[in-house]
Amino acid sequence: MLLTSCQQARPPAVEPADAAAMHTTSPAAPVSATSVELTLPATFPQDIYLPAQRRIVSVANIAGMQMVTLVTAQALPAVYADIEQRMQGQGWTRELAMQSDDVSTLAYRKADRSVFYQLVGDPGGGTRLVVRLGSGD
Repeated sequence: MLLTSCQQARPPAVEPADAAAMHTTSPAAPVSATSVELTLPATFPQDIYLPAQRRIVSVANIAGMQMVTLVTAQALPAVYADIEQRMQGQGWTRELAMQSDDVSTLAYRKADRSVFYQLVGDPGGGTRLVVRLGSGD
């Protein structure tokens, strides 16, 4: 028996459960007048704090988990302080808080919902913020 070629098995491509609800942009991609400006989904909870001055980089809804990535011109310490004040003011309980010079993490729970914030400082002074929302345990 003669083998003429050998192919590696590749896993099948994975599509998100709700592909229409997933939008992404690349920060490396130039923004043009014809690009689509991303907005928050209509189902995004109103009691989750996000900076007012922001540009949404990506939005995803995968298997019931919502994730939003955004950038803001605010410095990381200011964004961190705003999240703390606003989330606790909305009745959320902080479950995790970690802070360093350029990366910080916050996690909150309210009833059966949870929110995880990851903040990364930009050398230019702004902040990249990833927010993941889930429900259940």
